[in-house]
Amino acid sequence: MGCCAQNDTFVSPVVKYILFFANFLFWLIGCLLVAVGTYAFIEKNRFSHVDIQNVYDIIFDLSIIFIVVGIIIFFLGFSGCVGALRENTCLLKFFYIIIIIIFLLEVAGAVLAFVFRDKAKDFVINVLQQNLITRYEDDPDAQNFIDFVQENVRCCGVTSNGYKDWNSNPYYNCTELNKSRLRCFVPHSCCINQNSISDGVPNILCGADALKESATKAGQSVFTMGCVDAMIKLAEDNLPLLGGIIIAVTVPQLIAICLSRMLEGQILDQLARWRQQR
Repeated sequence: MGCCAQNDTFVSPVVKYILFFANFLFWLIGCLLVAVGTYAFIEKNRFSHVDIQNVYDIIFDLSIIFIVVGIIIFFLGFSGCVGALRENTCLLKFFYIIIIIIFLLEVAGAVLAFVFRDKAKDFVINVLQQNLITRYEDDPDAQNFIDFVQENVRCCGVTSNGYKDWNSNPYYNCTELNKSRLRCFVPHSCCINQNSISDGVPNILCGADALKESATKAGQSVFTMGCVDAMIKLAEDNLPLLGGIIIAVTVPQLIAICLSRMLEGQILDQLARWRQQR
C-alpha cells in the first residue's frame, strides 16, 4: 500500500472482508425485499385499490413494510459493503452511526414499553382494534395477519374481552341493525377445531353465533382470550426463547458497530502513517 510493505498495513484483512461479505449479503436481502414488496404491492393494486389515509395503513400493509425495510437494508448494506471494500471512512461512519441510532431506538422503545407498560398495552390494543378488527373483511393483509396470529397464538380478538371484540366489526357485530349474513359470527381462525368438516378443509362457518354465547359456552368451540393478553402470556412462558431472540437481534448490531468502527480507526491510522512518510 503506497510506500509501505504489505505486512506493515494497519488495516486487518479479516475485519475488512468480514464486513464486506456480511454487508454484501444484507445488500442482497435488501434488494430481494424491495423486489418482493414491489411485486406484492402491484399485484394487490390489480385487485383492489390501496388507499393510504394514515400511518397505520402503511404499518399494516406488508408490501409497503417489505419495501421500506428493504430500502433501509439496501442502503445500510451498500454503505457497509462498499465502505469496507474501498476503505471509505465516510461510508463506514454513515454505516455505524445509522446502526447506533437504530440500536438506541430499540433500547429506548423497550425501556419505555416496560416503564409505561400499561399505557403501551392500551395503545397497542387501541391501534389493533381500530385498524385490524374493523377492517378484517375489507383488507386481505389485515385478514391474513389476524388469522395467522389467532391460529398460532390460539386467541380471538384483541382486548381482554377476547372474542367479544368482533362486535366492533361491521360484518360481525351482533346488533339487530346488522343485516349481514355474518352477524354474530367470529372468524374461523378463532375456532378451536377449524377442520370440523374434514381434515385439511377449514369450516369457515365454525364461528357462527359465537357472539351470542357466554364466555363459558363459547369457549367450548372458540378461543375466548384476547390476542394481546395471549401473546404476553406466551412471552412470559417462554422467557429463555424471548431472551435468545433479543440477543440474536442486538448482538449482530453491536458486532457490526465494533467492526466498522475498528476498520475506520485502522484506515485512519494507515492514512496518518502515509502522511508521515511523505
